[in-house]
Amino acid sequence: MIPRVLNRVIRPMGLATVGTAAWANRVDLRRWLRFARRAVDERNTRGISELFTEAKVRVAISADPLLRRDPSLDDIAVRDGVVTLLTNTPAWPNTPDRTLRLMKMKGISHVTARATPPTGVNGGPFVA
Repeated sequence: MIPRVLNRVIRPMGLATVGTAAWANRVDLRRWLRFARRAVDERNTRGISELFTEAKVRVAISADPLLRRDPSLDDIAVRDGVVTLLTNTPAWPNTPDRTLRLMKMKGISHVTARATPPTGVNGGPFVA
């Protein structure tokens, strides 16, 4: 009796819960997947401490409800203690209250924002 309930009720509910959570956080999940792919590609050229610093910044962005759900925030880049917020709008509201948590992190010296060109479906350049 219990295995039937497990197979017919509990597993589909668990899959539906995971799917709903992934859909609700799809923008943040997409950023994390891009970071993981880039970290694997750059594992020989970037130091492990810089990758850990970028991961800590991403955790801080994921924990901040304003930054996590900001539709204009496309991705981030961390190089030598400088966090660059890559946005899809040229006039991103780079206010101190939004980036204060990032500035307080160890190893971060500056936070800046830069507009990036829009990308296509597969992450390539957008062609109109």
